[in-house]
Amino acid sequence: MIQNLTDKQKINAVRILALISTLVMMLYTPKLWITTKDFPVIPLFDWLPIPKYPFDYILAGAFFISQLVYIFKPKRTLGWLIILVYIFLALVDQNRLQPYFYQSILTILAIVIYNDKTPSKKVLYTVLLIFIATYFWSGIHKVNEIFYTQWMHALQKHFSFIPAVLLQAFTYAVPWLEAAMGVLILFNKTRKIGVFFIILMLLYLGYGFNVIPWNLQNILSVIILFWSLKTISPLEIFISNFSYQKTLILIFTVLLPISNLFGGWDHLLSFSFFSSKLNYYYVEIDEELEDNLPEYIQKYFRYNNNKPIIYLNEWAGDVNKVLFYPETRIADYMNTYLRSFADDPQKKGLTKLVVYNK
Repeated sequence: MIQNLTDKQKINAVRILALISTLVMMLYTPKLWITTKDFPVIPLFDWLPIPKYPFDYILAGAFFISQLVYIFKPKRTLGWLIILVYIFLALVDQNRLQPYFYQSILTILAIVIYNDKTPSKKVLYTVLLIFIATYFWSGIHKVNEIFYTQWMHALQKHFSFIPAVLLQAFTYAVPWLEAAMGVLILFNKTRKIGVFFIILMLLYLGYGFNVIPWNLQNILSVIILFWSLKTISPLEIFISNFSYQKTLILIFTVLLPISNLFGGWDHLLSFSFFSSKLNYYYVEIDEELEDNLPEYIQKYFRYNNNKPIIYLNEWAGDVNKVLFYPETRIADYMNTYLRSFADDPQKKGLTKLVVYNK
């Protein structure tokens, strides 16, 4: 059946999968999309207007309903509306830049950026770039000592009966094996092998409700897009049917992920998944600030050396049902937010921001 899908049918199927995955995750994370909750929204710019109740509910509802309608009515204008609303929502709260939402919106962008008269193959090859980038960069970003250390520790814990030298060799090979999956799907002779290993990897990582819909979306999308794909050369996907639309998607899938290696773009937006490069934070609270914090924050107190600390992942996960967006500017914002409850927010020593996973 997959062998008989036309390019247009493949594009439509991947579009629907992206929408369904996003809708399922929105149902699981309803508070992520509103502003009236026990976790602060974190805008990219301080001057952005923050929609309050009931407008935050109306905007979130409009975003959800427009995607539902777009499944059955694939109008280009509706696709653009979904993208623009998401951009605004993500600017208002950067915690909405989770990789499963970002990848789906980027997929929709790669489709609606072309007009309805564009040849399907041109659109298809643009969509392919997103999935090639996902697996290639996910591997490349794992080339770091922290990943090697943590992965080696995990292997030794579960496979202690295997000689350490073999475990170490495998540890250093993992990033390159994963990046190779993004390369294998470029070649006709190795494409199905690449698809097979991508599926195995996604099935292995398919735990947690946040991950399951996204992994299913990727598994089905990769099969639909690549299993029956035939190209003249490995570079055809990149260089054929070149246009300013493809250039834009190449910026998101090639240029910006490269800039991440030099601190120029966010980790999760550069397909840096499970790479151990992400920072996870807790905030240590001074006793002078401790009692000033409202009850909805105090309930997340954990204690370290008799000092209350707040794990930002735990707090975000409980309210938003997603992990805290792992960038320093976001953690600094939360640190400032907590200090704002003090009698003198500028006083030194009220809080201490700590990276606990490195």
